[in-house]
Amino acid sequence: MKKKFVLPLAALGLMVALAGCEKGGTDTSAASGSGTPGTSATTSAAPSSKMEQIKITTATGNKTMVVGTTLQLTADQAGVTWSSANADIATVSADGLVEAKALGSVKITAKKDGFKDGAVTLEITRPAATAKIDWKDADHYSVDGSYTRSNRGPGDTPVYSKSQAEDGECIGYQGTGDKETLTFTSTAAVAAELTSSMGSNNSVNLADVWKIKFNGTELNLAGKRYESDDASGNYTFQEVSFGDVNLIQGDNVLEIEYLVEDSPYLDNFYVYAKAATTITSKPAAEKQKIALPEGADKLTVTIGGTATINCTETGVTYASSNNDIATVDQNGVVTGVAKGSATITISKDGMIPNRVTVTVTNPSEVIIEAESESTLVEYTDGATVPSYKTSSSGGAYVRVLPTGTTLTYTFTAANAGNYNLTMTGRNFSRDHEITDLSQDAEIKINNVAVDLAGKAWAYATSNQSLDLGTVTLAASNTLTFKVIGAEVADTNFMLDSFIFTPAA
Repeated sequence: MKKKFVLPLAALGLMVALAGCEKGGTDTSAASGSGTPGTSATTSAAPSSKMEQIKITTATGNKTMVVGTTLQLTADQAGVTWSSANADIATVSADGLVEAKALGSVKITAKKDGFKDGAVTLEITRPAATAKIDWKDADHYSVDGSYTRSNRGPGDTPVYSKSQAEDGECIGYQGTGDKETLTFTSTAAVAAELTSSMGSNNSVNLADVWKIKFNGTELNLAGKRYESDDASGNYTFQEVSFGDVNLIQGDNVLEIEYLVEDSPYLDNFYVYAKAATTITSKPAAEKQKIALPEGADKLTVTIGGTATINCTETGVTYASSNNDIATVDQNGVVTGVAKGSATITISKDGMIPNRVTVTVTNPSEVIIEAESESTLVEYTDGATVPSYKTSSSGGAYVRVLPTGTTLTYTFTAANAGNYNLTMTGRNFSRDHEITDLSQDAEIKINNVAVDLAGKAWAYATSNQSLDLGTVTLAASNTLTFKVIGAEVADTNFMLDSFIFTPAA
């Protein structure tokens, strides 16, 4: 007896469907939402699991704020939680109100469960400065009284050309102990921030280079730095804060004392008042330099001898740089103590000091300053006559002597006889050494030639002496110095003096 084979209903349906396909029947899988591997059925996408991102807008449409102001932020989703990445720069309230606290950049974030975080970065800047004061209005104090290193502004402030400065000028290169004092008026007593634009090719801590006082109170500069952006000297000037101060109604005084010589150049000074006031700079008064007659800035005195400084200004004080060489009393009388050189500074409140260089010699020593030649003129390009240029030390050297030039000096000696002759000066050309002075110059005393053969003059950055041997002087004498070679005619050669010292 044969068994019956019963095909399940589902299998039967599948066979019928396959048969229909083989006969070109219509594929209903797309319509039914099902598909079978190997067929052309299209599978529909599953529901997305990607979260929507919260969008943030600002009330003003921009993302820049000024310190002390507020800005409303709005999220496109209700119920978000707000947070600030740096509450020292800006805070944000539960309803999205941002308050700017300090300069810088800060990220504000909005969060909500089921959504991707939204964020906005805000830049916090200073408001427009209430006042900009030019450092050239400062009153300058030079601790050594030299006042010789630069051009001058009001109050004798050193002024330098620097193309990166806002107006092409700034101040700098002061010595240790030098001071700048700025005075300005405020119509109200308000809090303010003080800053200055500065530039340097070195990064520095401000506390290491300056001591700053405002209205007599020293400011705390700890942690305040200037960061150089270019070590080649092409740095830009950057605004750096000195900190917060309280302005008083009336005159306000800012004092900067230099602790080192190498400090940033200073350009403009800015006041950011935190309430309404009018601020006006008070430029320092122009100072007059204590006057001396022409030629009175040099003085020669013998050991034990005296000489009086020729100064007609009343109320001045005198001070010697080295009392072991020369002393000076308050009448300007200089007394020689020992052979050498000293500087006498003449000072008076409200005036620029002047200085006198004192040379102390042996009683019978004779010194001829090269620039005392009557035909010398101040240096001008293309000059055809001997010229001189004042040196940084306050004396003068003869230079720019065309070949063939002859300098002639007449002088007396206290005692006739033999003297040792020394010539002083500088050869500051790195390119050559004068190995035989006789090839370049001719020196005669009373028409008798001085033997210069083999006398060398090496490169040096300061004054040097050259022993020229023994010569004979009479009561009245003539010295001639003639240029016969290019080495001495070179503009890098400077002739300072001839010194005659009695031979032992």
